[in-house]
Amino acid sequence: MKILREYVWDSLRRNKRTSLAIMTALFLMTTLMSCFCGFVYTMWTDAIALSVNENGNWHGELFDTTKGSDLEQVKNYASVSAVMIKGNWEVAKLSDTGKRNYLLSRGANAEYWDSMPEKKLVTDGRLPENENELAVSKQYFDDHPDISLGDELTLPVGQRIYQGQVCKETDVFHENEDFRQTGTKTYRLVGIMDVTTSSSVPAYTAMSFLDEKKIKPEDELTVYLRFNSIRSTYKELPALAESIGYEKDEYGKYLLRYNVDLLTKYAVLPPEQITSIDNLAILSVPLMFLILAVLLISVFVIVIHNAFALSANEKLAQLGTLAGIGASPKQIKAAVSSEALILLLPPLPLGLFCGWLLDAKLFDLINANNDIGRSAPDIVMSFGLPAVLPAILLSAITAWLSARIPAKKVAKMMPVEALRHTETLKGKKIRRSRISGRFGISGELASNALTARRKSYRTATISLCLSFVLLTGFLYITTAQEAASEVYRAQNNQKGHILLSISDGREPEQKALDEMKEVPGIASYVFYDKMPCATWITADQASDDIETYLGGFDQIVSEKKYTPIERDGKYRIYSVLIGLERESFLEYCSKIGIDPEPYLSDPSQALFYNKTADPHASTRRKNVYRDILKLEKGQVVPFTEQAYDEDTGNFQFDLTVGDIVEELPLPVLNELPRFTLTAIMPMDHVMNLAASCSDKRRMNASTVLGRFMTSAADEVSYPKIETSSEDLKQILDHYYGSGDYMITNIAEEEEMRKETNSVMSTVVGFLTGLLALIGISNIWASISGNLRQRSREFAMLKSTGLSPNQLWRMLFLEGLTLGLKPLLYSLPLQIAILAAFLSINEITLAEYLPFAPFKILVGYTALVLLTIIGAYFAGGRRIQKQNIIEAIKDDTL
Repeated sequence: MKILREYVWDSLRRNKRTSLAIMTALFLMTTLMSCFCGFVYTMWTDAIALSVNENGNWHGELFDTTKGSDLEQVKNYASVSAVMIKGNWEVAKLSDTGKRNYLLSRGANAEYWDSMPEKKLVTDGRLPENENELAVSKQYFDDHPDISLGDELTLPVGQRIYQGQVCKETDVFHENEDFRQTGTKTYRLVGIMDVTTSSSVPAYTAMSFLDEKKIKPEDELTVYLRFNSIRSTYKELPALAESIGYEKDEYGKYLLRYNVDLLTKYAVLPPEQITSIDNLAILSVPLMFLILAVLLISVFVIVIHNAFALSANEKLAQLGTLAGIGASPKQIKAAVSSEALILLLPPLPLGLFCGWLLDAKLFDLINANNDIGRSAPDIVMSFGLPAVLPAILLSAITAWLSARIPAKKVAKMMPVEALRHTETLKGKKIRRSRISGRFGISGELASNALTARRKSYRTATISLCLSFVLLTGFLYITTAQEAASEVYRAQNNQKGHILLSISDGREPEQKALDEMKEVPGIASYVFYDKMPCATWITADQASDDIETYLGGFDQIVSEKKYTPIERDGKYRIYSVLIGLERESFLEYCSKIGIDPEPYLSDPSQALFYNKTADPHASTRRKNVYRDILKLEKGQVVPFTEQAYDEDTGNFQFDLTVGDIVEELPLPVLNELPRFTLTAIMPMDHVMNLAASCSDKRRMNASTVLGRFMTSAADEVSYPKIETSSEDLKQILDHYYGSGDYMITNIAEEEEMRKETNSVMSTVVGFLTGLLALIGISNIWASISGNLRQRSREFAMLKSTGLSPNQLWRMLFLEGLTLGLKPLLYSLPLQIAILAAFLSINEITLAEYLPFAPFKILVGYTALVLLTIIGAYFAGGRRIQKQNIIEAIKDDTL
């Protein structure tokens, strides 16, 4: 055994060039593995940090009313680790006479302030520390410039009264409502919160501190929870709701809310969705990283195995001698394997450090280009044990396995066979290549050399093939997603270049609407509102399409995916009233060829859209529509404002079916829930109906939505859109306050898309460069090692009269063949990957081709060929200089 140890160390000293090649391969592996593990770990921790920053660190919410009397049971529930509480709303009356007459405040306990995003909304001052301290919306300070932090406000507190009844603190604006004072309270303003709210609730909002000891049994609380095990959230939260007496809704579920974004980051999915095809989108990024990791490991196993195989082949004579003097196969394998682990030690720490350095530079680039659309701080690189340990473990296992494979092969050889150190074709006749035959003796020699050593070059060919697949597969995934985004952009643009929402709880200012219609650059516009409602039907009222293609409403209800429910033999169909502003209604009727006058004069008539997209036959590209109900002109349809059981209103009304239309006024309305019955009316008719409904429905109807086009959907001018948006904002600022309206446009979305693409391009370019480096370094090492092993062969060819030009030509043809074969072998896999992602994204090859990475693919192919030819050129120069007699005598190489 001592002799074997001495042999290992002596072999490392003597074969410095081979050892250096192996350590280079190991260094590249550890560098990329540590970089990859660090990158994945950092992106995961950053995704969690971003989710917590935006949504808070909670797992589930008891969304129904939770009484103070239930709080002790919730806090003592075995699986609950933390409870975040918001207390009752408190109403204070202001002396203001504008749209905001109240100051609404709500206390939050210490755990809530520590875990939820509100603490980051306090941009000036500090967090409240007792119930008399407030962090107030910035709107209050904007409207009261004489007030500053540290000031005290003494205000009457009490209840909002409307029509003699106490209304909720957060109810919408009521004309002629009163205030019933129950006391007086002094507040100290300690913080400014960066929040804006609509004046539909006529109040400024604020938050204070909640002392849990002062919670009363009748208090209505909002409770957020964290569980000891995040993975048990979907099991424990319903169980807790049941234990405190929650009741299930019409869909058989408790009124609960989950922090889905955070749960998904931890791979926690709802039980009913685990097998759903919809989760492919959620898991697409993890799957991409998993596939990339598998391909990387495969490439490196082959690369390093190839390097060790070359090393073992170079030392066959020495290993044969050791076997001849009594070394067992087990000792031979141990010698080669220990050499691998020794060679791993020097590059391992350097590779880990370089991986960390590459990650640091990469995230610096990402942070420098990641300012738009990100509310959280810059990405903080996480390079702890979860990144280092996998890199070390994978490196050690890969090095050991890579050495073990050739070691096992060498250990099985007889000593005489090893001492010969020759390659044979084992009786197989080399077939004459038609192509290589056209290049004379050089072509024949190149073809015969590759055929005779096809096993030696097999690992190089496989690794090069995998390198092609790895690089092209990654590029196909990213470019297919980019192509899909561009292909569907025109479809998304039809929803509107500029989108508007006005919500102040009052009827819209007609002057504001009229002025917006005249804004320069606006080619077309639509103003509308929506009011949810429902209609109850019997089974015989279902359309033939529903029965034929979807199995009837019983089948639809049983799937528990859609809005219809069954109760007492009837089915509730979710419905929406669409109210179009007068000019928009006239334009819509003109477009579909219908006389608008009957609908303008008769508020009980409506146009009906009676179609829904078939959830089984529709695709992203094309919807297949089915009729919902059996409707005919003149039919009276009864409706109720109670679209869901949780809705408190019970106003009922009838609408007469006018014309049944084949298209909706706006493409965005196609995104309504499936099986939604839609009635289209003038806006004032919808508002008149809403006036008899609950506050919730009046609020729905009073929210005016707008859609503006500056040109045809496929002719987009982003500067024009931005200019028109600014003009619209100026008009709205004149009529409405902050928080009462919201404008978005596709120019902002385009800017965010460019920013995202810039960051993605940085990541893709970085990974592409590393993948290219792996492939090229592997090619160079494989070819250099093989050429060194063939020194005797080239010396014999030179001794038989092979000229230098013929030798150069032979090496060139051999290199060209070796480079093109893996490319051709990888084509089926490339086609399969591309076809799969084209199918997933539902785009055609013709639509994809403008985004195909032709330049990168051609460039990488040329670089590979140049690298191969360069390796042959470097080896050829050494062969040309080599003395024939010394090369033939050289056994150790």
